[in-house]
Amino acid sequence: MRKLMFLALMATAAPVAAQPQPQARPPEPQRPAELPPEIVDGRMVDQLGSMVGALTRAFLDLPVGELEAAVQNRPVTREDRGRTVRSVTGTDERELAATVEQGKGAVKAGGQAVVRSLPVIRDALNRAGDEIERATANVPQPGYPKR
Repeated sequence: MRKLMFLALMATAAPVAAQPQPQARPPEPQRPAELPPEIVDGRMVDQLGSMVGALTRAFLDLPVGELEAAVQNRPVTREDRGRTVRSVTGTDERELAATVEQGKGAVKAGGQAVVRSLPVIRDALNRAGDEIERATANVPQPGYPKR
């Protein structure tokens, strides 16, 4: 009798391999880049570049002579009062403007590269999610009764 009950139980129990597997998601249609148009077309980069240029010029005119005198624990001289970041570093404003312009070009190119790679990144993340679902489908649940 026990053998008969055991065989009936075994016949009705579905093995783990026979259980339905999670269905893979159908591929999503390719959507255009989901970045704001200001970033994609570069207008924001131009605006930020102008802001960086203005901030840099303001920073170059920052007086540092009195601070230097205080750090050196000496009285402030007339020469100290005229010393700025520009005079201490010897930075040329034209070179600085050229560097900012180069940076704007690099940021635009980087943004376009990100936009081009978004579909590939999205597909890879979707595939990784499917693989994780498949791998965790048969993991025992902590609340499942133990025998």
